[in-house]
Amino acid sequence: MKIEWAPLNVPFHRRMETLAAAAWMILILFGELIALFFYLFLLIRGNIYIQTLCVIYFIFLYYDRGAGENGGRGQGSKWVRNWTWWRYYRNYFPVHLVKTADLPADRNYLFAAFPHGLLSSAAFTNFNTDTTKWAELFPGVRSKLVTLGFHFYIPIFRELLLSWGMVSVSAKSLHNLLTWPNEKNHPRNSDGNTSTACVIVVGGAQEALNTRPNNYQLVLKKRKGFVKMALRTGTSLVPVMSFGELDLFDQPPNPPGSLLRRYQEFVKRVTGIAPAKFIGRGFFQYSYGMIPRRKELFTVVGAPIEVPKIDEPKTEDIEKYHEEFCKALTELFNTHKTKYIKDHENVQLIIE
Repeated sequence: MKIEWAPLNVPFHRRMETLAAAAWMILILFGELIALFFYLFLLIRGNIYIQTLCVIYFIFLYYDRGAGENGGRGQGSKWVRNWTWWRYYRNYFPVHLVKTADLPADRNYLFAAFPHGLLSSAAFTNFNTDTTKWAELFPGVRSKLVTLGFHFYIPIFRELLLSWGMVSVSAKSLHNLLTWPNEKNHPRNSDGNTSTACVIVVGGAQEALNTRPNNYQLVLKKRKGFVKMALRTGTSLVPVMSFGELDLFDQPPNPPGSLLRRYQEFVKRVTGIAPAKFIGRGFFQYSYGMIPRRKELFTVVGAPIEVPKIDEPKTEDIEKYHEEFCKALTELFNTHKTKYIKDHENVQLIIE
C-alpha cells in the first residue's frame, strides 16, 4: 500500500488539532481501563492518606451509584464542556451544528441521532461540549447524550461522563429525563434551562459495524423502543443526521455472514461493544492509523414530530409514529445531502 505522507510544514494549530483527535481516541478506547487501573494502583500502592481518599471515594461511588439514571448532573460542568482541548478537537474536522427549526423551551425532546459511525464524534462534540453554539441555537434547552449504564460504574471515568452531562440509556433514565418539569423555578432547572433534549444514537454498536465512507446504512427498522418511550411521556421526536461521520474511518469488507462479521457480532453480544477493525490515519501520514480522518462534519437537527401521550401505547401506535419518524428522517437526509455529500447522486439512505 502506498503511503501518503503529511507535509513537514504543517501549522502548529493543526498539529494541536491532530493531537486532540488522537487523545480523544485514546480516551474513548482505553480511558476506562486506564482509570480503573489507576484507581486500583492508588488504593493498593498509595500511602495511608491516598488509600483513605480512595476508600472515601469508593463510599461516595456507592451512594452516588444512581447518578447515571437519576438525571446526572444537569447540563454538566461548564468548565469541562468548555475546555480548550475540545475546541481543538472541533476544529480538527471541523464540526458544525445546523438548525432547521425552533425548539421551544417549554417542553422536552427526544433526539434520535444517526448514523452512529465508529465513535459518534459529531454527537459528542455537539451535545457534550459547548463548542458549536448549541446554547445560541437552542436557548433554554439542555442537551443530554445517553450511553450504556455500565460506564457510570467506572471510577474516575464516570466523573468525566457526568461532567459532560451524560446519563444512562436505560428506560428508567430516559423516563426520568423526559418527564423533567419545565418550570423555570423548579430545583432541577437550576442551570437556567427549562427544557431537556435527550439524545440517543439509535443504531448503537450494531450500526458501527457498517461504518465506511458514504455507507448510510442505518439500523432502525426494528428499533422502536425510543418511539414507545416518546409516546409514554408525550415527548416530541426530533430526527438528527450527521453528515461526514461515516467518512472518518474505513473498514475491511465485513458483509453479513462473513467470518469477520460473525466474530464482531459475537463479541458485541457478549460485551455490548462492537470490535470494528477500523482504518484511519496517523500523525505523520494519511493512509492508516487510529486517528479519525480530517473530514468536515455537519449535524443537522430536524423539526420536532409531535406525538400524543399514551401511558400504554399499542403496537399500532408505535408502528404509526415509527413510520412517521422514518419518513421525516429520510426527508431530512434527502434535503440536505446535496449540500454535505459530494457524490450525493450515488448515495442513498438505507433503513434496515
